[in-house]
Amino acid sequence: MSQSEAGVTNDNASPRPLALVADDEDDMRRLIGEILGEVGFETLLASNGVELLELAAKHRPQLIVMDVMMPTMDGYTAVARLRGQTATARIPVIMLTGCADPAYGQLSVGMGASAHVTKPFSPFFLGELAQEMVRKASV
Repeated sequence: MSQSEAGVTNDNASPRPLALVADDEDDMRRLIGEILGEVGFETLLASNGVELLELAAKHRPQLIVMDVMMPTMDGYTAVARLRGQTATARIPVIMLTGCADPAYGQLSVGMGASAHVTKPFSPFFLGELAQEMVRKASV
């Protein structure tokens, strides 16, 4: 599946849920986009928290997957701002971090994330979690 930093990707004409992926590392951002694409998502990519907030407000994705540590605005600040806006308050958010300390998971959920995943992660696990988050949110 092709991906674009500037737009939504879609290999076919059928409607698919939109996932917004934010990570400051190009390779990680693309990898997460590919994983989500393989399980049926269109993807929109952002490189920092400010860009994530702009894209979330404009496109209203069904899922957001974001790194905790990003320049300009970190993931904790971004998720708090998402939760503070009516249009984005209920979007499921999966937070990613390279730190295995359980306190980071508690902080992520405490700040409003729906789930917390430690890097490195299983692509299968992330894909399944993403699908489950969207299923739960649509009920």
